[in-house]
Amino acid sequence: MTEEFRATAFGGTGKRTLKAGLCATVACVALPLIMAPAAAQVPISATPAPPRTAAPAAEVAPSEHEAVSDIVVTGTRIAREGYQAPSPTTVIGAERLATSANSNIAQFVTTLPAFVGSSNSRSSLAAGAVATTGINSVNLRGLGANRTLVLFDGHRVTPAHPAGDIDVNLIPQQLITTVDIVTGGASAVYGSDAVAGVVNFIMDKKYSGLKGEVSGGVTTYGDGENYRVSLTGGTGFADGRGHILLSGERADDRGIQGNSKRKWTKDGGQNFVNPAYTPTNGQPQFLILKSVGYTNASPGGVIVSGPLRGTAFGEGGATYQQAYGDIVGDAYMRGGDWARNDARRGGSIAPEETRNSLFGRAAFDIADHVNVYAQASWNRTTTFADLVPGFLLNTNGPLIRIDNPFLPANVRAQMLANGLTTIRVGTLNGDSGRIQQRTKRTGRILEIGTTGEVNLLGTSWSWDVYAQDGQTKALLVNPRNISRANYTLAVDAVRDPVSGAIVCRSTLTNPTNGCAPWNAMGTGVNQIGGAAYDYIGTPSRQDLTVEQDVYSASISGEPFSLPAGPVSIAISAEHRRNSANSTVDAGSLINDHIISNYGRIQGQTKVSEAALETVIPIFKNQPWADSLDLNGAVRYTKYSRAGTVATWKLGVVYSPISDIKLRATRSRDIRAPNLIETFSPPVSTRGTAFDPFTNTSLAFNQTSIGNPDLKPEIATNTAAGIVLQPSFLRGFSFSADIWDIKIRDAISSITVAQTLLLCFDGTAPQLCSNIVRENGILTQVISQSINFAVQQSRGIDFEASYSIPLAAPFSGAPGTLSFHGNATIYLKQYVNTRLSVPTDNVGENGAGNPPHWRATATASYRTDPIMGSITLRAFPSGTINDTAITCTSGCPTSTTAHPTYSQNRLPGRVYADASLSYDINVGRVRATTFVNVRNILNTPPGSPRVSSNALLSGANALLYDVEGRTFRAGLRFRL
Repeated sequence: MTEEFRATAFGGTGKRTLKAGLCATVACVALPLIMAPAAAQVPISATPAPPRTAAPAAEVAPSEHEAVSDIVVTGTRIAREGYQAPSPTTVIGAERLATSANSNIAQFVTTLPAFVGSSNSRSSLAAGAVATTGINSVNLRGLGANRTLVLFDGHRVTPAHPAGDIDVNLIPQQLITTVDIVTGGASAVYGSDAVAGVVNFIMDKKYSGLKGEVSGGVTTYGDGENYRVSLTGGTGFADGRGHILLSGERADDRGIQGNSKRKWTKDGGQNFVNPAYTPTNGQPQFLILKSVGYTNASPGGVIVSGPLRGTAFGEGGATYQQAYGDIVGDAYMRGGDWARNDARRGGSIAPEETRNSLFGRAAFDIADHVNVYAQASWNRTTTFADLVPGFLLNTNGPLIRIDNPFLPANVRAQMLANGLTTIRVGTLNGDSGRIQQRTKRTGRILEIGTTGEVNLLGTSWSWDVYAQDGQTKALLVNPRNISRANYTLAVDAVRDPVSGAIVCRSTLTNPTNGCAPWNAMGTGVNQIGGAAYDYIGTPSRQDLTVEQDVYSASISGEPFSLPAGPVSIAISAEHRRNSANSTVDAGSLINDHIISNYGRIQGQTKVSEAALETVIPIFKNQPWADSLDLNGAVRYTKYSRAGTVATWKLGVVYSPISDIKLRATRSRDIRAPNLIETFSPPVSTRGTAFDPFTNTSLAFNQTSIGNPDLKPEIATNTAAGIVLQPSFLRGFSFSADIWDIKIRDAISSITVAQTLLLCFDGTAPQLCSNIVRENGILTQVISQSINFAVQQSRGIDFEASYSIPLAAPFSGAPGTLSFHGNATIYLKQYVNTRLSVPTDNVGENGAGNPPHWRATATASYRTDPIMGSITLRAFPSGTINDTAITCTSGCPTSTTAHPTYSQNRLPGRVYADASLSYDINVGRVRATTFVNVRNILNTPPGSPRVSSNALLSGANALLYDVEGRTFRAGLRFRL
């Protein structure tokens, strides 16, 4: 990131200290450790655990390897242990978090099989007007991050984006003790957005002492260098009545920029329209090939039509004849000069990223059972990435007239010989450089509240009341975009008839218009930083503010008992206000930029709700049943724009014997339309898509717009499973749960591709008005969200853990061996838009859909002071397009429902991670040195890259590992 940008856009200066940080990290690692982890989950007791309590201030905090025996899940407001909860619940303990090879919690959590399509800095790069770069969000079941509710200690987190995405970076990582993942509907318990489940990050509010970490990492290619420094302290005061926490973190990642050493970034893999296809000739409509580049654009420009087609302009404006290769279409070709015209080369795989975080909390017991607190979270993340060249393809390219003084003499002579007065040039504008994206996102949450206990009805009740004010401010800048209007004027150059100087034609009639001539024919023919360079390059930017205010109160207790035990009740009420407001540059408002025309958004929604939850023990210690508990919840919600809705949940946990538990839940859940879906103004991005009217792939403006008439979508969640914790095999737990989520009136957008196809085949003629053409050329397609879809996701979750001291089976053997595994089989990912043929996208590995299955398995060994572990992450091969027919000859007619592809497979992958750590205790200082390796075998992502948008250099980073082998080393300490 340049000093100029730090000073102007972000208001800061100073050089990077990355290499120094890495050197310091290596110096801290005193032992030659070579492997690292994801340690096994702490075994969960077969009996219900009491509420989690913190150690007294005088006690020394446990090391990262010491098990915490009391693990309580907060998937409901009535605490239950993970294997005891009626909803399938996974608990990630502090040990697994501490030994991850990832640089933040979100990246580790989302490797679990229940997560599909989660976003991180590697996967959220986009060549358009989006505001998600740098956000680490979580996505359960592949149903969308906005259908996964993220909580911090049971409280909502302010969104980082109007679409509702939560940036986990805002949560203080060093204070997290566990992460509870409830993979089932929980809207009746926690409110809107919990359709796919809840991810709750649990904080140690009573931590005492001082702890810190310094660590750094690098890929096997010598890039992606990063470091992290964090420090956390906590102490009591006023004889233990008060407690203060303070935590800070600095993380810096240099990213993976262009000219990567990874071979897969240079293979030219591409999905493109077969130029020889006809409905009756038996050839596939789409070709999946390597060595593919643009046909009608090159770095210095190429003439795209007419008798001079293929005349290209190189270094210094010298001409050459472009080699077209053996398969040539309007947009792409295989072979020939494909590598020269591959727009992806030079783009970032991962952005530069700098993250600074602070968290503070002060709490005080104003009475024996009344605690008041105030806490604040603050996070600032900045990113920088090279995106795409300033491409103008085919007929969108500049028109060059015969009197243009930049025109090479040999080309002018050929034009005269052929009676041409103009030529059309397709160009990647090599002299202009790649369009860049820079972001600065600042989030903060201020919260005050009170907790305590009160005696009611002869029993003790716990209550929690808080008010929260949250805000995210995002500045998104493409500092050197290209103005369409200025570019058109600048490339139309002539000689001034008086001075003989090269000027813009428009300047002859408007001398003060500021235009400076730009040479669109060749590379190295324009001055970087010159007048023309500055004239065509105009920044696009958006200043975005997202706010959330929350007022919440809850109380829980056990008002009476039945023969089987006490009845638990939780009552809660909440009011929220969400708003978004943005300002954008003038050019974006008129879609003047080549890409990233940002849109303005302004609007707010309010919601009020009240809920009741209960757990009722029906039987306990009966001859025919060990226990039977019922869990139920109901919630009434009123939205300011979307109306009112009631949600509910019913669950049961039945144990015929203490070793076996059967559990089931059914719930009605909701998701309200978010701010983007409701209030989004027209937002345009520049992208390439297939136009069935012309059987070509073109670059054009793809515009989305909000819909203020949206209603909440309704989901029905059903889950049933079994939990085994055999008394004859201590330390072993196993669970299997089948789940089904069906969403009706789902809020979904008719995509650009769907709009074109559904208009073309007559399925939805009303969408034809959203297609804009000028002189028969596609220039814009508009998409909008509506309540029209039915979605259904179904699968089976498996989880198992086992921990055994080796001294038990092997007398005298030291240490403990632990295993932990999670797997999800995805049975259905059904989408019915009611406008096109329904699809089931399970196994479609080319997008954000779930593979047929995902699994992680960890084996770890611990013998003081050493711990090591191996983790495997796996998924099977899948398709590029689940509805496609694969054929190379004798193909049926390609249709919208079943297009024909020459190849339709993407490979499966098994990634191996490892860790090794060593504890060093000197006096009161307890330290751990560690080395982690992620993707030990350096397994590349799937190839070929199959996106129809051949602009970004990344593969499907939502599923595949794009970094390669990554090393991380560091030191953690506690005082």
